[in-house]
Amino acid sequence: MPIKVRCKECNTTFSVRDEAEGKRVRCKECGAPVKVTAAKTNKTRSSSSKPADTDDFLATLDIDKIEDKAAKICPRCGYDVGEEDIECANCGVDLSTGRMSEATRRKRRRKGPAIEDFYSKSWGDASKFLGNHKGLAVKTFIYSAIASTLFYCSVFMMMWCHRTPPRAFWGFIAFVSIMAIPGWIWFIQTEVVRYALQKKDKLKRINFDFFLCSALGIKFIFWIILFSLPAQAILGSMGFYLISNGSVPTGAILIAIGFIPTFLMFPLAIPHMTVVDSTPGWLMHKLVKTFLKLFKPAFFWCFVFIVTTLPALGCLAAVGVMSGNDLNTFFSNVRYNSSIARDNGAKEYAEENKIKDFVEGPFTGKTPAELDPSVLIVPSILWIVACMFYAPTLIYNARVNGLLAVHCKPDLNLITKADEVKYVSKAEREKTGPATARWKLATAGVGGGAGLGAALYFLVPMMPEMLLYVLLGINSLTILGCFGTTLVKINQRDSIGQCLLGLFISLYAYVKGWAYAEDDKEMGNVMMTWTIFLISGNLLYLGMAHNGIIVEEEAQPAAAEAPVDPAMEAGPAEPATP
Repeated sequence: MPIKVRCKECNTTFSVRDEAEGKRVRCKECGAPVKVTAAKTNKTRSSSSKPADTDDFLATLDIDKIEDKAAKICPRCGYDVGEEDIECANCGVDLSTGRMSEATRRKRRRKGPAIEDFYSKSWGDASKFLGNHKGLAVKTFIYSAIASTLFYCSVFMMMWCHRTPPRAFWGFIAFVSIMAIPGWIWFIQTEVVRYALQKKDKLKRINFDFFLCSALGIKFIFWIILFSLPAQAILGSMGFYLISNGSVPTGAILIAIGFIPTFLMFPLAIPHMTVVDSTPGWLMHKLVKTFLKLFKPAFFWCFVFIVTTLPALGCLAAVGVMSGNDLNTFFSNVRYNSSIARDNGAKEYAEENKIKDFVEGPFTGKTPAELDPSVLIVPSILWIVACMFYAPTLIYNARVNGLLAVHCKPDLNLITKADEVKYVSKAEREKTGPATARWKLATAGVGGGAGLGAALYFLVPMMPEMLLYVLLGINSLTILGCFGTTLVKINQRDSIGQCLLGLFISLYAYVKGWAYAEDDKEMGNVMMTWTIFLISGNLLYLGMAHNGIIVEEEAQPAAAEAPVDPAMEAGPAEPATP
């Protein structure tokens, strides 16, 4: 077999015969002598041979020495756990049995924190949140002080003025300014709860919008009235009856008890106001179902609210005890002086215009009462102190409400996503959806109108006169809208002649509307609405007439120059003695 050799001089490789082994040959390139050596063969290991040290390594390996006896792992997921742990923090199984307990299974099925953690976490977390938002508490104090000061000044000017346009102007300013306070409460509650549901502990910059807060205040008051109607229809009526018969404390307690259900459901309604669809927060039957499941957290929030609000309530009680009589005397004298200015102005106008049949008012020529502004100092100081206590309390309670929403989110059934709205033409709706039976619509209209009207009838004594006239106006406009819609439908389906007949005889239009409701869903809703507002409006009118707010022309005296308010006929009030 030829042997390959390499020349060291020129690095040339060439082959020689086996006989040249051990001899020297010359390089074919450079001629230098090159020694021929036999090729080295590598030794191969047989397939049956084994590593020499494998068994020895395993035999000498002491596993006990490399085991970390201080570590403890979960038998299910291998997660490192502590020596004193009972359950795995990662998978939740019992470390002794390797199975998940029923309590842990229910907790994980909730997909949220346990309600039991809410009670212990609320106090400290809300205090920390208040400490991080001290500026918001200062803003709340400033805004409340400004709005309340503007309200009190407007009320004073409304009593001081005796002409209708200035009184209406100052009354409007007073209404807008006082609505800013409950509106700010609503705004702060919804913002803090919204950020809590988003798992954010720090609020962004919050600015005060006076007119937005006034609008939210009206919304807040309307929500309170809506949820208080059932209880106040009974307890409120009894309370006002007792007050009118001299039992003022008992009547006031009954009226206050009527607001307790609304107070208890407030923390459960606020989370619904922060999501896309707030409808469940306005429907009493849905919120009552939620309250029956979450009455413990609701009671806890109310308890926290009462405890934290006690200082502010104490200041308001001190105003009534220390300065109640003085304030009553002061504002009675303001009204008395306004009546004098009114009658004197009427007399001067009659003399200038030479009105012969003019009759002087009862306050003409009387001496105005002296006003003592110093009686306003103590109530003003106590009110400012009450605002100082109320401001941090609002932020604190809003955070507690946010924690309630987080821990009770699975049970609140919040609607966080709006359903897709698909337009369906009227012709398609008429084909696919049959009209509701007329007897069902009529029953709903009569029952709803009777219930709403009865509630308004009994609530007339406790509602402001201006609000009653607003409700009466809304009622009338709604009826006119339904009447006009019915006339348009008569013109479309019958003729202009029958439309004119319905215009002059509203009963004919009402009957025709119910006839169309048999096969027209839209007209069915219109006629049901017309029935509800027709019945409730008449009951509201009767309630206002029964309480003397609306007086029939036949019942009015022939000459009524005296003021309607009996307090106007009295002389100046005597100063209160301590």
